[in-house]
Amino acid sequence: MNPEVSLSYEARDRLRVIVNRTTELTPLKAVATRAIQLAEDERTAAMDLATVISSDQALTAKLLRLSNSAYYGYARRISNVREAVILLGMRTVRSVAIASAIIDALRAPDSEEFDQDLFWAHSVCVGLVAEAVARETRVARPEDAFTAGVLHDVGKLAMMLCEPVLFNDVIDLVVSEGMRYREAEMRVFGVGHEHVGGRLAQRWRFPEPLVASIKQHHPAHQSRSIETLEDVVACANLACNREGLACGFDYTRVPERQPVEALPPKVEEAVSRIPGGMRTLEEKARAFLLHVTARAPRWYASLAVAASENDEDPAANGEEAA
Repeated sequence: MNPEVSLSYEARDRLRVIVNRTTELTPLKAVATRAIQLAEDERTAAMDLATVISSDQALTAKLLRLSNSAYYGYARRISNVREAVILLGMRTVRSVAIASAIIDALRAPDSEEFDQDLFWAHSVCVGLVAEAVARETRVARPEDAFTAGVLHDVGKLAMMLCEPVLFNDVIDLVVSEGMRYREAEMRVFGVGHEHVGGRLAQRWRFPEPLVASIKQHHPAHQSRSIETLEDVVACANLACNREGLACGFDYTRVPERQPVEALPPKVEEAVSRIPGGMRTLEEKARAFLLHVTARAPRWYASLAVAASENDEDPAANGEEAA
């Protein structure tokens, strides 16, 4: 069932306005849209995708920086986009292109109420958990699951960009009154970020499975089985929230407010197969953002990685400096 069916007329109108304003204020780079379409086409050659990405110097630099980092751990140096596409795979390169383009496009002014670094930290952590779960269950391509996880909350950024006063009202209800985020969001906006994100993904002409995973990442009842990409992303989101790897303003600092719902066994199995489990994925998420954004992101107090690098910069340690 379409989750938008239950929205009021006023909420549907607000949804339309937010999506229209977002696409007007922050158009997605054409190179990212084209990269998505090419990676979906089985007939596409590596050179085709490489040519498209190489037309954007900034995106090319980020891709090569990430490709040659410890994030992937290749012994040989990758010197051009074509090599990156061949060695990493078309869908992996697509994931980097999409994530980089949207992080750039939806960068809003810094706010005391909303920490964008922790927003993207949560998003990339969800992407990495989703990737691991997809690899374990084989219900979706791991690269597609990563992309879906990274983008699952993109509707929140659109709402913040287009309706900053209302968005701050939501955060105030969460922080001051202890309300759950989605309850506060529905009270203030009448529409959820999954609706906004799903509609944006449609406007950007993303593949339908990706659109559906964004729309459905807050199911009414958490499934105990994992059968679709939507299930993968919903479970990965819950797994990260249970660990406190949330968006910063909700319950990251308050363990008592972290969700306690049980995860499907396959999620636990997928994470347990990774040496170091969630902490390793958290470190990997930070490394991804460090190379894609070319700056040290603020981070969760739970992660000691890079502490020695940032001893003189308390702001780099996220919540510890808050």
